[in-house]
Amino acid sequence: MSKSEAYKINIHGMLYQAVFWLGFCTYVSFMIATLIDYGWAANTAAGAITAMSVIVVFTQPIYGYITDRYLSEKKLSILLLVLTTILLVLLPFSLRFGNHLMVLMNMVGISVTGMQIAGLMDAWVVGLKQEIETVNYGLIRGAGSLAFALSAQIAGVVTIYFGHSARLWIGSGFLMLAVFVALSFRPARRFNQNGEKKKSQLGGLETLKLIFSSKQYCLLLGVAFFLILSSASMSMILQLLIHEFGGSTAQIGSAFAFKAGSEVPFMFLMAFFLKKIGFKKLLFFCSAVFVIRMFITMSVGTVNGLIYVQLLQGLTFAILLPASMSYLSQIIDERVRATAVTIFSAIITSFTVIIGNLIISLLLTMGFAAQVALNIFVFTALIGFTLTIYGMIRKLWDANKASNKHNDAYEGDC
Repeated sequence: MSKSEAYKINIHGMLYQAVFWLGFCTYVSFMIATLIDYGWAANTAAGAITAMSVIVVFTQPIYGYITDRYLSEKKLSILLLVLTTILLVLLPFSLRFGNHLMVLMNMVGISVTGMQIAGLMDAWVVGLKQEIETVNYGLIRGAGSLAFALSAQIAGVVTIYFGHSARLWIGSGFLMLAVFVALSFRPARRFNQNGEKKKSQLGGLETLKLIFSSKQYCLLLGVAFFLILSSASMSMILQLLIHEFGGSTAQIGSAFAFKAGSEVPFMFLMAFFLKKIGFKKLLFFCSAVFVIRMFITMSVGTVNGLIYVQLLQGLTFAILLPASMSYLSQIIDERVRATAVTIFSAIITSFTVIIGNLIISLLLTMGFAAQVALNIFVFTALIGFTLTIYGMIRKLWDANKASNKHNDAYEGDC
């Protein structure tokens, strides 16, 4: 029964991820280039994206707490999808008016709606995996990466021939389709020790205390933060450098397509890799490749070089993210899973962007080229690699110890 149920969840989850990223990629992959094309200065556009990331960092854990206490990931995701669709339809009108404040207000709206959905999807799938172990996060997330790659490539071409507005309206159409897919997707449930459905009764401080009492969670968060900080800057650097090297918007799309496309085979095979190789060895491998990737990127001086080096995304982020989510499903208490996953997601996807963009913006203001920032991000990758080795030496990656600790705490509450 669980195999059949897991199969249905995997297929439905893949469809949900694919349709969502087909739509949302039209916004996230091109927004800096879009603002620049509408007359914004490069550092102003970068600052706007940084401000949006700040909003996401603070709001995403709040949404996680709401789903732990009140609403399911499914209900909140559907609500946010509907609002994002409306805002994406309105964005081209804001851009045409040329009013910076109006554009910023629209972007803020998307930041508190659409930018939250990926973290909620992760929490949703982690919850399903806690119920049914054979639910395959890598397969589900890999479908999203494949859709992102296709969308990035196609959306870049659409922009060249039909403009930014057409790209964004096509994206909003896919987001509306995602609403209907989410409506029929099975929600994740929570159960107490007697198998009865249960919502968390923990307060905000109690929730945070339970989450951060896990050494494994804190260490993984630290590793992921420093590793992804080294490559989170790529979204901005790619858009800036491709323009500096004389490239086009279509080539920006190609770079993101290579980046996302390289994730697909590794995410699809992550369940196999985790079973045969194990979490610790995979974490060590991808941490090392993060460092190598940054050294290679530093030496690139052409548009084609920037595009091809994105293939290393498959050996870095595509291993780190699904391996981390699988590990989190083992070590976090299900009462606080949405909060724990959304905090993790906010830190590695948004807070890293804030820090990365601030560094790049500061260098741009000082008159340096964007590529100079790569020297700094090599160092952050080395910190993440060092923390990975530290965890292995101190034998801190044992998921069973964390799981037993949470079970003891759960029984104490009962």
